[in-house]
Amino acid sequence: MTKKLEKLADEMIRLSPEEGQQLSMIIKAKIMPEQMKQQQQQGLLQQQNPQAQQQMANMGKRPGGQMPMPNSREAAMRGLLRWLQK
Repeated sequence: MTKKLEKLADEMIRLSPEEGQQLSMIIKAKIMPEQMKQQQQQGLLQQQNPQAQQQMANMGKRPGGQMPMPNSREAAMRGLLRWLQK
């Protein structure tokens, strides 16, 4: 089995660029049905659990939404408040 794989590797190395592209297309075509099955299964799982999908979408977001950027007046007032609290 190892010898067979070594021969195959040697043959693949010796391929011309055109042959390499053809081989790539053939491999993709053969793998495609398997990938489609996996994608369909993932899609079905996501459809079955929309709450988990929503939780994943909300991860990393602030609970109250986005805070607007303070203008210079607000930033100065916050700085003064912090300074007064010390």
